[in-house]
Amino acid sequence: MTITAGLRKALYVVVLLLIAAVFLTPYIFSIFAAFKPLSEIQADRAWQLPSHFTWDNFVTIFTQYHFATYLANTVAVTVILTIGQVGFSLLGAYAFARIKFPGREAIFWGFLAMLMVPNVVTMIPLYIMMSGAGLVNTYWALFLPYVFGTPYTVFLMRQYLQTIPGEVVEAGRLDGLSELGILRRIIVPLAKPVILTATIIAVIFGWNNFLWPLIATDSNDLQVLSVGIANFNSNYAQQWNLVLAGSLVALIPMVILFAIFQKHIVNSVNLSGASR
Repeated sequence: MTITAGLRKALYVVVLLLIAAVFLTPYIFSIFAAFKPLSEIQADRAWQLPSHFTWDNFVTIFTQYHFATYLANTVAVTVILTIGQVGFSLLGAYAFARIKFPGREAIFWGFLAMLMVPNVVTMIPLYIMMSGAGLVNTYWALFLPYVFGTPYTVFLMRQYLQTIPGEVVEAGRLDGLSELGILRRIIVPLAKPVILTATIIAVIFGWNNFLWPLIATDSNDLQVLSVGIANFNSNYAQQWNLVLAGSLVALIPMVILFAIFQKHIVNSVNLSGASR
């Protein structure tokens, strides 16, 4: 028995809706719970819309706990990481793609080999270095390990810059532009898609980074949202209304980012996939 094209399409839609439901259900529950008192979450109608929406959970976490500090730290670290990673990665990628110097390929492939090393492997040596420099439990420790670029971002940008015709760069040199001048006036305007891709990747990484901030800081004044929510969940596990309100605070900026840059994020996935 053959299945018609219409029925096949309907089955695809049903399967996709089921998959979407599996992924969206926890978020829907979290959103509802963030606007409910604890008694209503523990009641039989936990999955229903709040009988009346309340902002008390958000007021509580920002006034009685440290979520304002967590949020400010996360925003600051994300901004610094993003600017540093995109800027320094672009400089490194330009050097590897367009400047000839002895050992360029060997250095690049050695640098790229760090992609094969999981971050967790470098945590202890990195902590020892930071401890020796007296930077543990400081703001410096939160962003210094990542602010000077990452191997993946350098690789992604380098692959893109190699697609720019070399004649364009040589023309800039003949016009008397310095390497920084070529980078600023020629490369940056032509490389806007990959720069945006790197920016989105850096923002998501900086906002969601958890393991290193957990290791590098132990003070509430220095913790970021991801670590603060985890600690809050450990200390106040029974107060689901507050825990889920805090989780929603961390989620909203990423949702806004996706809503604004949805088209660019999809293009970024295609670009990064094509560059691998």
